Amino acid sequence: MRKSLLALAAAAALLAPIASRASETAEGGQDFKLGLGLGYSMPFGDASKGRSMSDLYSGEIPIELEVSYKLDHAFSVGVYGGYGYGMVTDSGRLAPDVASSGVINSITTWRAGIQVEYEFGKVGAGTPFLGARTGLVYEVIEGKNGYHNGAASGWEYLTLLFGVDYEVSRSFTAGPFVSAALGQYTQEKAAEAGASMTSIPSGDQTYHGWLTIGVRGSVGF
Repeated sequence: MRKSLLALAAAAALLAPIASRASETAEGGQDFKLGLGLGYSMPFGDASKGRSMSDLYSGEIPIELEVSYKLDHAFSVGVYGGYGYGMVTDSGRLAPDVASSGVINSITTWRAGIQVEYEFGKVGAGTPFLGARTGLVYEVIEGKNGYHNGAASGWEYLTLLFGVDYEVSRSFTAGPFVSAALGQYTQEKAAEAGASMTSIPSGDQTYHGWLTIGVRGSVGF
């Protein structure tokens, strides 16, 4: 419950600029932006007690789609959704025990949430930006060698992004970004026949994260 309240508080903080900037939107400068990002992510931390993220992943290739609404010349708010292709380690484990080592075939991740972004003034040919996100994550872990599929879900409490947009045309920008995400799995499904999602005991919940480098293209309309 406390973790959920923390995530909701983060969501409220991300949307706070709406109230302070609402009066400015009437003056013009409001528009929408559709963005598509591709990157490479490196995991850190623990998936759960006794199991590090490196037991599952060697990395991830995330693809994310975002839609944002510009409140004024600097602030925008929006939503995002993403797909992640997990790069599984050779020793990938479905559980902390040694017997389940090397039985993960693939890991698929789905993400969705809200975001806020601030654009700084133009520096040379590029426009730096800083963003923050919070949202939900759901993973499907496909087993092999007779193991059933497992799953995990939880929150990515905070993702911070920094990047630079370069104007390719009047309505299209593209550029690099880096991001750091901190999250926690709160539910899981064992890799057993007939298993369902159950809450992870609070004592077994741990924090993990992702460091990502990538590129993003955006179209304004």
